[in-house]
Amino acid sequence: METTVKSTGKNNLFVLGLVFSFLGVALILFPDILTEALSIIIAVAFFIVGISAVWSYIQQRKTTGKNPWYLIAAAIAIIAIGVCLLAFPNLLKSLLAVSAGIWILIRSVQIIGTAITLKSFGMIEWAWFILAGLLSLLIAVILLAFPQAVTEWVVRLLGIALLLTGIYYFFIFSEVEKSKITRL
Repeated sequence: METTVKSTGKNNLFVLGLVFSFLGVALILFPDILTEALSIIIAVAFFIVGISAVWSYIQQRKTTGKNPWYLIAAAIAIIAIGVCLLAFPNLLKSLLAVSAGIWILIRSVQIIGTAITLKSFGMIEWAWFILAGLLSLLIAVILLAFPQAVTEWVVRLLGIALLLTGIYYFFIFSEVEKSKITRL
């Protein structure tokens, strides 16, 4: 707890608790609206980065006389991604579910591999690891097979995680206030 207080500061704990709790509740209550808004914000950010890359290309061309083709290619790619996110806001939702599915797939294979290793060492609990790995594998297959259908739940679970993080910061803040920890 002391490292958390040192790294964030006592006064910031309450603010962090508010921010994380607010974002968590908002994601739980309005997953569709917020993912579409997030898609628009990311698209605008991609436009800004793309325009910045074009400006950098123009400046490099003027100052050095060289033609850094990679800058203009990167700018076109970044702007194209921004256009795609604006034209298809549900694309971000699918990408979120697919990337979560791939991550869970990799982790479930690691869990199953760990279970096989534990079995070779004679550990009794290896079957629980196999079960956890197979259940994770099933979740990954569902996420990858039906990304649009499960995205709302992925966003809601993210909201729950953020809400729990906010509660954690509130708890740390209240403990700091109770104990009057002044060593920061």
